[in-house]
Amino acid sequence: MDKSSLNVLVTGAGGGMCEGINARLAAAGHTVVCVDLDTERSERAADAITRSGGQATAFAADITDEAVVEKLHDDVTRDVGPIHALVNAAGVLDRKYMDDSTAESFRGALDVNLVGPFNMIRAFSPAMKEAGWGRIVNIASIAAITGYIYPSYAASKAGLANLTRSLLEDFRGTGITVNAVCPGVVDTPMVIQKVRDQVARRVPTQAIIEPDEVGALVCFLLSHDARSINGAEMVIDGGATQLFRLFD
Repeated sequence: MDKSSLNVLVTGAGGGMCEGINARLAAAGHTVVCVDLDTERSERAADAITRSGGQATAFAADITDEAVVEKLHDDVTRDVGPIHALVNAAGVLDRKYMDDSTAESFRGALDVNLVGPFNMIRAFSPAMKEAGWGRIVNIASIAAITGYIYPSYAASKAGLANLTRSLLEDFRGTGITVNAVCPGVVDTPMVIQKVRDQVARRVPTQAIIEPDEVGALVCFLLSHDARSINGAEMVIDGGATQLFRLFD
């Protein structure tokens, strides 16, 4: 298999952070399979790639639904071919404190941020095993390490990071590596001004993370140079996590 040109499936591909991930993947010569819950968002992401000269296709799917994911697998395999690398970037931030949360809202965040990646890995990893090579990158968060004011987000991202580590035995000797990327505050439309101001005051680099930076890290983890990185939590946060630990 020519590992310089992979079929890479990205969930949540219509999101702001994925603009950087998609662009980096396409620039590296990979075909990007853009998956999003919303058809318009997935098509818009794929169009942005093709307009820039890259290769992309769009699919809409609810990754929290196991049957839908199985159908997605069949459709993607038929129309694009086997998926060599999976980037689980779909996620939700439920801005509720404990007192505002319900079991239903808490479960909703877990479904998207944790059950969804589980469904995707379960559906797409068998073909990687058969091929003897594969890459899985789960987009977690520094909240997986530090905790966060919104419990459902922190718990689901911590679960995703732990799922990443827990899959190492399943993929032993298969040629598949699985890693988590844990960004800090990324420059997307969902980041409110209050948080941007806090980054300038409290993060050692005093800089918000650009989506392109996350994309560069994802691309590296798919590369031959990252072949021995496995089960890692790759933090990209300008030093925020270390500062948190310092004063914890």
